[in-house]
Amino acid sequence: MPKLSDVQAGRIGEYLLSVYAMLTTGGTLVPFSVVADDDHRDLVVVAKGKSAFASLQAKACFELGASGFVQSNATYFPNSIPSESSWIYVVVLVLELAPVVWWLVPAPDFNRLTSHAPARAGRKVELHFRAHPQGNDAFAPFRTETKDVGPRLLEIIDSLPPGTKPLRGARLLIRRA
Repeated sequence: MPKLSDVQAGRIGEYLLSVYAMLTTGGTLVPFSVVADDDHRDLVVVAKGKSAFASLQAKACFELGASGFVQSNATYFPNSIPSESSWIYVVVLVLELAPVVWWLVPAPDFNRLTSHAPARAGRKVELHFRAHPQGNDAFAPFRTETKDVGPRLLEIIDSLPPGTKPLRGARLLIRRA
């Protein structure tokens, strides 16, 4: 089988995340695709009936590295690295056409735990995710099974600080100046 491109692998990760977010919450989580992926935001998920949401960047890996680790990278301009706790990186290991293990990592933890290296002649920064599918490493607390993907996302969304959630009863008013 020919090797998938990074774009194809990313899209597969987005689709798997959308499907399992809905399936594992009985439809409580509703994913929305982002049309213009200018800031690396692949999906937005919202719990039905609530206005709090999380922005997700999905990554799919289809093999383990030589040392038995899952590896994935995200590249940004230095001043555009997401840092909000409502931004969640989702990495899924897919083996034999099935999701095996997932990591759901809020941006502050992802930024702290990944290694950072200059990229593209120093104009960008590459964040290197490296985790083991079993055992104890820095990303083990963020590892979950497929059946728990949606419930874990709901848990993260519910735990977001009040400043990341719209105010109850708030409305947007637009008027001509």
